[in-house]
Amino acid sequence: MTDKEEKEFLKRISNAKSHKIFVEDGIKLNSCIRGVYGFFAKKENEEIPFYIGKSNNIFTRMFCGHIYDYLRGVRKTDVQKNIESFLSKGYEIHVKILKVVEYKGDSFIQDANRLALAELNEIVNQQNRGFCITEDQLSEAVKKRYEKKEWDNKYGRKIGI
Repeated sequence: MTDKEEKEFLKRISNAKSHKIFVEDGIKLNSCIRGVYGFFAKKENEEIPFYIGKSNNIFTRMFCGHIYDYLRGVRKTDVQKNIESFLSKGYEIHVKILKVVEYKGDSFIQDANRLALAELNEIVNQQNRGFCITEDQLSEAVKKRYEKKEWDNKYGRKIGI
């Protein structure tokens, strides 16, 4: 990483903090953490998870993606819209590493599936705790068009959808 790039990332981190968006200490320049992360809205004793994601480099995902885009004024995704909504209600935003998923190196597909499974497990864990993670929190394993149609046909009428 060049000095210019490092200065730019440090500026992005500082800008995030000034907007009450904080990342866990382990998410730092050159950390290259591969795994599952979560966005949480915090106010006093309340903590609400609102997005679970996965990445091969969580720092880059935050400061070249989610957080950086939000700070640039992008409001296209549920993540960005939720950040804006929670901040407007006096919450702080905290990003945490939920699970580190190391490469095993046996095959690309197996390594990719381990990361996807770790993400799915954390989404289900949050749902089991009573949190309804946002609409875009659908596992990559789900074929939404076909599976949702089948689910709607089978169960949607029972619950009034």
